[in-house]
Amino acid sequence: MRRTRPHRRAAALAVAAAVPLLGGCGIQESDVIEAGGPATVEAFYNRNDDVILFFRTPDGRLNPVIRTVGSSPGFGDEYTEPGPAGTIGPPTTEKAVAELLAGPRPEDRAAGLTTALPPTRPGATTRIEPTSGSTVTTHLPFPLNDLNTTALRQLTCTIAYSKDPGGRLTVKLTGQDGASHSDTCGLPSGPPG
Repeated sequence: MRRTRPHRRAAALAVAAAVPLLGGCGIQESDVIEAGGPATVEAFYNRNDDVILFFRTPDGRLNPVIRTVGSSPGFGDEYTEPGPAGTIGPPTTEKAVAELLAGPRPEDRAAGLTTALPPTRPGATTRIEPTSGSTVTTHLPFPLNDLNTTALRQLTCTIAYSKDPGGRLTVKLTGQDGASHSDTCGLPSGPPG
């Protein structure tokens, strides 16, 4: 009868115990795991200097864009409302609409944003009536019947958020052709703030 040496027996037990552990070192194949939609970015909106504009995404939805238009004295004074004690207040709704009608900037276009609104002629102005209750009436410098749903929503949301931080106003649009349209912005969630 042959005896095994104790150190060989211990080595054989160590190897036998290590084999299952070594099997766990390989990378296992797995399926693709869905992780949700695109990342969101928190932006800071300053009502004294910024307006929120709404442009069209490649899939046809609206995307809010914060545009700094400034309110420091001497810059854009014609588009600001006087605040207490002669200070300059937030940009007006007319300024927000003028910025929207100017269209997406190069950085907006690079991000895939476009507009459904027609170009406006130089010197064309938008007139906003004082807010009555929860409705703001806007007179546009172009025919309203020519606008599609996306263009109407761009205007409605931009105007609503220029007047109310939550965009909860009803916006009545009136075009040069005498046509009118009333709606609320109705976004599922508010813009960055």
